[in-house]
Amino acid sequence: MLGMFKKLKGLFGRRPVVVPNAAGLLEGEAKTIEVGDMGSDGRQILLCRVGGKIFGLDTLCPHAEGGRLSRGPLHEGRFAVCPMHSYKFDVKTGAPQDVNCGHARTVRCEEREGNIEVFA
Repeated sequence: MLGMFKKLKGLFGRRPVVVPNAAGLLEGEAKTIEVGDMGSDGRQILLCRVGGKIFGLDTLCPHAEGGRLSRGPLHEGRFAVCPMHSYKFDVKTGAPQDVNCGHARTVRCEEREGNIEVFA
């Protein structure tokens, strides 16, 4: 019963984390934010602007060797990079580019009233 309650709360009770100053995230750039308590269930999210829209990826690289997607300029203005093996991921879909690796986990983001709302 408790598991069902947690699922319903996740569907209907989730509020976004609001990140101010969406205009500060420039086209082709990425920055990281922390959501939740990093000591327990928190996550790092990579916020990226591509084609004028905001996209989010969990920074934990899916090749599961401890790498994290890096902030700063996106490769070719549209790919997040894990510096551990230079793996590249499409920020819109999380799909790996030219490597045999799982998808990076995408996070829904919306730009609203000059802020970024992150649904993580």
